[in-house]
Amino acid sequence: MDLTEFLKKYKVKDLPLPKSLVTLKQSSDGLYSAIQALTEHHLLSAPVVDSSGKLAGMLDTLDIAAHVVEMEAAGKKKLPNEKLEKVMGRGSPNAEKSLCTVELDQDLKQVVDNISGNHRRALVLEDGKPLSIITHSTIIAFMNSKLSELEALLGTKLAQDVCTPGVTTINDSATALMAFQTLVTKGVSSLAITDEDGVAITVVSATDLVMALGHEDDKSAVISDLKTRNVVFFVGDSRKPDRAFSHTRAPIISVSVETPLTQVIEKFATTRVHRMLVMEKDSRRPIGVVALSDICRAFSAAAQEPSTLE
Repeated sequence: MDLTEFLKKYKVKDLPLPKSLVTLKQSSDGLYSAIQALTEHHLLSAPVVDSSGKLAGMLDTLDIAAHVVEMEAAGKKKLPNEKLEKVMGRGSPNAEKSLCTVELDQDLKQVVDNISGNHRRALVLEDGKPLSIITHSTIIAFMNSKLSELEALLGTKLAQDVCTPGVTTINDSATALMAFQTLVTKGVSSLAITDEDGVAITVVSATDLVMALGHEDDKSAVISDLKTRNVVFFVGDSRKPDRAFSHTRAPIISVSVETPLTQVIEKFATTRVHRMLVMEKDSRRPIGVVALSDICRAFSAAAQEPSTLE
């Protein structure tokens, strides 16, 4: 059995799909309540539905980060509680291309091909209404449950074989605002925070901004807060469930260039992070980033069969 046969063997209904789908209501939910929902459910994105329950779009943490940066650039001192249609797609210029829909009986080859490309996620629809969602995390969790089958298929592949070379970094003396401005202008989903010697300290992503906002009672004050907070401590504090600012440093989760791909998959599944820095052997200096999407792309490329999913 090769990877194509493996992926075609399983269907969407075989995936560990969320038992309940968190949706945002276009007519009643504003930015603040959307941030709270994403934070409480630890989500990177959520479907936005209209008054009839039909899909209207997706709201992503990257959209929120881009919106906050735009508000600061426009001279806003407070973050307004905007309607969701004003925020959706801000972080994804091709937002309409970043979503595909699937059915429960479609095979995983089609799904993996699509979310490895322009599509970052796939919605499972029933009668035009969102039933569940498939993300890169869903696929990785499934792969981890099938590692005994995959070990022979993956062979000797290592982290360095699937990672994205090069790392976009920001210095540990930067403010949180500078970090999110860099995220938006560079069009990346995360940055490695490094010291003056190039040693990695931790990673900052759009999710950290949303989590920090979710912990705040006054979400409108985020713009002034980002201007003064050090990015390292902002990240550490955003990941604290007790909302207490204590100048915490968030631990870094990484793999070596020589880590077998099966172990990379297992580490993703157990830590539930979305990306890890790939370090030089016996070093804290990153040479690349491996993301959940990189794993999915590696599977899609290895299968070598055109996708037929629209």
